[in-house]
Formats: sequence, C-alpha cells, structure tokens
Amino acid sequence: MNNDLTSLEMRLLTLLHRAREERDEAARAELNTLLREEAEARKIMARLLVDEQALVSRLRDESIVAIIERDAKRSQTIVPLSSAPRWLWWLVPPALAAGFVILLLIWPAGGLRPTIASTQGEVQILRDGQRIPANTGEPIRPGERIRTGPNASAELRLADGTSIRMDGSTDVGFLPGKAARQVEVQTGMVHCDVAKQPPGRPLVFQTPHADLTVLGTAFDLLAAPVESRARVHQGRVRWADGGPGVEVAAGEACTADSQGIQAWQPVCNLDFRTLKAVPPQLEAVFCNLESLHTPRRRIVPAPNGIRLEDGGLQFATLPHAFGEHGLVVTRWTEPVGGDVAIEVELSAAAKVGGDSTPPADRPWERDPNWSLQMAVDGDSFDGYRVVFAAPKYPNGIEVDSIHPVEWTLLARDPRPMPQAGDHTLRVEKRGPQLRVWVDRELRIDTALSYPLAPGRKQTFALSEFGRTPLIRSLRVWKGARDPIIAGSDRERARKP
Repeated sequence: MNNDLTSLEMRLLTLLHRAREERDEAARAELNTLLREEAEARKIMARLLVDEQALVSRLRDESIVAIIERDAKRSQTIVPLSSAPRWLWWLVPPALAAGFVILLLIWPAGGLRPTIASTQGEVQILRDGQRIPANTGEPIRPGERIRTGPNASAELRLADGTSIRMDGSTDVGFLPGKAARQVEVQTGMVHCDVAKQPPGRPLVFQTPHADLTVLGTAFDLLAAPVESRARVHQGRVRWADGGPGVEVAAGEACTADSQGIQAWQPVCNLDFRTLKAVPPQLEAVFCNLESLHTPRRRIVPAPNGIRLEDGGLQFATLPHAFGEHGLVVTRWTEPVGGDVAIEVELSAAAKVGGDSTPPADRPWERDPNWSLQMAVDGDSFDGYRVVFAAPKYPNGIEVDSIHPVEWTLLARDPRPMPQAGDHTLRVEKRGPQLRVWVDRELRIDTALSYPLAPGRKQTFALSEFGRTPLIRSLRVWKGARDPIIAGSDRERARKP
C-alpha cells in the first residue's frame, strides 16, 4: 500500500478521530454518509482493514480497530480482526453497501463499555454538563458520571460481566482516554463483583484517597470526604496511593486517608442470625451500679447477660436478670491491640415485658429509647467508650471513659440519631484518631489524649445502655502489624 495518504483516506481517518475523541455528531453523520454512498470510501476502508497494524500505526490509537471489530461482529458477515483470514475482508464492501454502518460508540479496545443493568429511584447520568434520567440498557460513555439519589440504587455491567452495584447518594465516573480501565468512585458505596481481568490490564477503582487495583474479586468500596475504605469478600486487591501500597486478601479491609494507608486484619465476623451459640471469646460480665464508679468495682461473670434469639444478639433486661441495676458488658477475651475497627448491624427493636415473660410471648416492638455502647482499646470499664443514642443529649453520641473511676466526657455529637429502622454503627480507632459513623455518615472525628491504664487488656466490648437494639451482626478488624504507609502523595499534593 502506498505510504502516502490520499485525501479521501485522510478525510475518513479525520472523521473517525473526531467522532471518537470529540464525540462530534456531525462527523459521525458525515462518515456514515460516506460509507453508504461512496464506493471508493468503502474500498479504502476495506483496504485499511486488511492490515490492522497499518491502521493502528496511522491513528496511534487501537480504539478504531476495536470499533470496527465490534461492528463487524454485529454485521454477522465479517469476523473479528484477530481471527479473520485476509481474503474474507473482501466481503467488507458488500456488507457496507448493504447498509452496514460503523457505530462509533467511543470505547477503545479493551475498554469497559459499561451499561445500566437496573435502576431504582432517582438515578441520573451526567452527560455534557447536563443531568439526564438513566434508563435500563443505556450505555455510559467515557467521561460520563452516574449519580444515585439518597434512597436510590443502580447496577452497572461492564462488557466482561463485571457487576458494580451503587447504593444511594453515590457518584461513579468512567474516565476518558484510550486506556479506559479506570472507574472513579467520587463518593458513596459500591459493591463489586469483578470478572477475571486480562493479564497486564487490571481494573482500577479510583477514590479521592487511593486507588484499588483488582484482577478478579468481590469487594465493597466506600469513598467519603475523610477516608476511603475497602472490604474484600473474595480474591485480592492492591490498595495504593502513589507509594508501594498493600495487598488486601479476602476477609481483610483497608482504609486510606490523609495519614496514608492502613490494612486491617479480621478478628471476627459474627452473623448472629445464623449462629447457634455465642462464641466462647465473647464473654458476658455484670457490674452493679453501686460499685460501678468506685475503685473496687464488682465485676462478675454473667452467662445469662446475653442470648441469641429471634435472629440476633440481645442483652438481658435489667433489673429482671440480676435483681439490681448495673452494667452488662460482652467483651472479647483476646487482646486485639489499640488500632481496631468495629461494625455492628442492628435493628431498632427490643423485647418488652421483661424476662419474667416467656420468650415466645414477648413480641419484638420498635422502641424509641434504645441505646448501645461500643468500647475500644479496652473494655467498657477501662477503655474508650462510644455511646450511641446517649440519653443525655438526647439521643446523640458521646465518647467517654470511666477509667479510673468517674465518668469523663471526651467528645460528643448532640445531633439526635435516627431511632427507627436498621442501622450500621462503626467505630474506628487508628493511633489517637477516633472516628464514629452511623450508616455512611461520619458523626465524630476526634483525637484522643485521655490516658488509660497501662496494664489493661487492649480489646473491645459492647454493653447495654438502657433498652438495647437487636444486634444482627458484629464485624471487627485489628490494625495490621505492618507499619502504616503514611504521607499519601495525593493528599500531600493537595496541601498548600
């Protein structure tokens, strides 16, 4: 083939480039008209297709090959470039003449080609600066974003079968460019089931704090203003912020923020809806009110202080279970260290009628006065305590300690907690920093300097504070032994 491009060849290639890179609808229409009406244009296109390397070298962009290859499959007359014998390409001009039109749907070879598999509630596409309703089956173009409303959800499917499920108030974008294997999670929660990726072409999820590289796995990913967080269900991912990064395996979690990256190793993952017995590491104790705020606390075993029933973990009702008021605590018997993350899924329901009523006769009912305490870096007597729906504010959140004796307030958020419905409560302590979440909302972010007893067991605990909710599950992670990867390049770049 002559190395000099003819004017018609140049025109065809220019139109291809404008239609893809600039999404120029006029160029797309002109190209389709040329291929339908001009035999010479179809011959040139067929000639270009015979030698795909020549086409790639001219465009320096393999995306055009992918576009033609995809539409060739759709025509049912042309086979893909990778497997077509050269003589078959002489069938291209008749196919074009029969009305075959190249649809320049802008995704490069190996691109993600996302489509909207399903929507519920308000779901929008941000396209060319405008928000338009998202429809099932609609393709998403490079550079576009998908946003879900507060109570909405959506599922996206990539060409390789990867599923990305978006929760409410989530913003996901697909980056432009010929690599086109990046998914940007600006804010919100996504649940991903990623198909096995081709060698050397992993799928990358970008958050404001770090990038998550996957080869084929299932995970949850949260992007929030203060941190990004990943929890891996299957496979492995790599979590990096420009430095060496960390490998995160199934069951593990990882967070990234201005301090850098922290890997979290699983301690327990207890689904109380399916357990037949409370694990032995989760012991229950009781301290009566009379000795609770004295140097000689009377802490005694309380095997009847917690029980599994009706699909969850429930604390005993006071004072029926012990004959007096006090504090019932369930604590982990093994040390886990000072860096720990706890997640509790609960239902705002409680038994009524007291323990004197047979269990079968005590129905669940919604109770507006439930409260729950979670302790870290120690148990509920010598660690830092987070009280959810604290009655004093009312129903806000407080961080306190009763070490060594008296109650000491360390931080608080007086805004009332939502009492009805199901919730996920999270407490995360990393070094001196303590963060408290209700569902996906960060409620407290504070540095702790209050001294605790040096000889305490660094564990975690839950305790009742009045009427408790039904605890559906408990998940706990401890900070990995590896040093924290500090000083995120991305965060440092943002600092003045």
